[in-house]
Amino acid sequence: MQSQLSNDVTINNEIEDINLITLPPGSRFNPNDIELIDYYLKQKLQGVHLVPPRIQDVDVYKFSPQQLENSYKFKGEDTMYFFTPRSKKYENGQRPDRAVENHGFWKATGKENSVMKNDVEIGFKRSLVFFRIKDFTISGATLYNNKV
Repeated sequence: MQSQLSNDVTINNEIEDINLITLPPGSRFNPNDIELIDYYLKQKLQGVHLVPPRIQDVDVYKFSPQQLENSYKFKGEDTMYFFTPRSKKYENGQRPDRAVENHGFWKATGKENSVMKNDVEIGFKRSLVFFRIKDFTISGATLYNNKV
């Protein structure tokens, strides 16, 4: 699938092509929690495609932190942003499935915090850490889950 940006730039959904679309020198994609939820996540839920695609569609719960970094990190960026579907561990259950086959699992830590805009709750934020299966140690990778 391709999206036309202008008369001379075409983006494929392959990561090599996405990395060609960079921000101007000195610019960083660094949205705060309100911007992530109120602008990016809500637009995504409404079907609006963001250009350039700085937030990628990836099921992060299927990858270890190292796999994510190797496959999806933008050149020159320290932080990665993803739109991730929420899948259930059991068909009729409520528990999310965050197991990464043969690597470990993402575990929610702490409580879910409200994200407020002008004293109105617009979404939630929760942190998750990655535990390695081989030794059940924390990898040091933290994922922040924002949701509406």
